[in-house]
Amino acid sequence: MKRFMMFILAVAMCIAMTACALNTADRDNKEGGTEEEYHIQAKDTENGDVFGSFVSSDLEGNEVTDAVFAEKDVTILNVWATYCGPCLREMPELSRLSGKLPDNAQIIGMVIDVTEGDSEMVATAKEICDDNGISYTNVVLSDSVLEVLTGVQAVPTTFILDSSGKPVCLPLVGADVNSYEEAVREYLGITE
Repeated sequence: MKRFMMFILAVAMCIAMTACALNTADRDNKEGGTEEEYHIQAKDTENGDVFGSFVSSDLEGNEVTDAVFAEKDVTILNVWATYCGPCLREMPELSRLSGKLPDNAQIIGMVIDVTEGDSEMVATAKEICDDNGISYTNVVLSDSVLEVLTGVQAVPTTFILDSSGKPVCLPLVGADVNSYEEAVREYLGITE
């Protein structure tokens, strides 16, 4: 199973590395795309499509599940990688955004190239977060996280989710913190 997980991780990293090089013009083209092209791997439940169930740990080793979404009305879920230049460049802005979000909103990071138990990569991700003033939770890759991220084709990809884990808009592909904030404000009805 571990061998299979590493194979999947390698494939995901290759895809993400290629996509990570997307330039702004490519990202801006997404507006012409269809929902199908930018659809996350959603799970069909009684409540409709949701992000999906997962169990993993954060960079401190604490268990994190999809129940984390229920803690706030809206969550900015930022999927990133330690090797991704655009991901790293947007981190100072994400840190500033996390400090100015309303109390009923939160940011959660998912680091797709750091697996549970890989102490060297966890240390690398922690250092990146510390260097950028990131204080919000960052979830590492587990089998169940990998399952819910099957629709992610580029990093950074950011999802805006309600408290039940339902996407409130299409995933935002590429580094664009202003769009994340705008989507949260729109969902919460904040006009200022």
